[in-house]
Amino acid sequence: MNKIPEYPESAVFSKDIKDLVEPLLQNLHDGISELTFYSLLIHSKKYDYRLTKTKTGAVLLLRKKNGKDYFVPLNKMPSNQEIETLKKDGYSAVLVGESILKDFLEREPDKVSAFEKDRDNADYVYLKTELAELKGKTFHKKKNHVNSFVKNYAPAVELLTGKNVHDAAEILEKWQQAHLEIPSDYETAKAALSLIGEAPFFGIVVYIGAEPAGFALGETLGGGETFCTHFEKGIESYKGIYQYLNQIMAAKLDGQIQFINREQDLGDEGLRQSKMTYRPYKFIEKYKEKM
Repeated sequence: MNKIPEYPESAVFSKDIKDLVEPLLQNLHDGISELTFYSLLIHSKKYDYRLTKTKTGAVLLLRKKNGKDYFVPLNKMPSNQEIETLKKDGYSAVLVGESILKDFLEREPDKVSAFEKDRDNADYVYLKTELAELKGKTFHKKKNHVNSFVKNYAPAVELLTGKNVHDAAEILEKWQQAHLEIPSDYETAKAALSLIGEAPFFGIVVYIGAEPAGFALGETLGGGETFCTHFEKGIESYKGIYQYLNQIMAAKLDGQIQFINREQDLGDEGLRQSKMTYRPYKFIEKYKEKM
């Protein structure tokens, strides 16, 4: 494909459009966890992602969630007239980055009341050194969990590659069997593992004896200072596996990484409390149109 279709036409989000959309995504500087090419690719089936472009040059990601239609601006907001057309067609804006919204509101200041922060989708960002070292009173209990895990299980850690991706897949299958009763990210995690060696993912696999016990994977965002952890899966019979995965992944990251984006809580109160206990350094805010 040599160009992005003009709305209302659209193209399925696939590897075929990589050369068209990846430069736009790399030019985004807000650090939104969803907006990398491969993150979108592994979620494309789940959300029926499609790509389109308006007459004024706004490149939009169209998506479906819970039976509703949305658009995500990838370079700028559409014009007011185009937004009205999208609304008539059933679309509303989500995952709007701060810089794109700021630029839009400078042009259309009367629209400030039309948008609101989407707290459930705000990304949690942490200092890498804090997650890797777990120093101080705040992290005392977490450090104890990690120390106990190391003492009890003597884990070994390998980088995730094509040679051991089958071990990560085995962990994922066991994890899924233990969580059949709840909606999960099993399919997207499986898609991510299928791209090891192709996508710019970095990951680890934790072994206890000869048994694969957990894995984590993610990718570097934007200017190279932030790493986003997309998936962590562990065999929960190994007490402390998730605390260990969090800590050892941070410790294994490249020296230029200063921050770790651990994505959103999706409004899950238990997950929100857990994420807050790691003392986030900041949040990556995302905005949506008020309904």
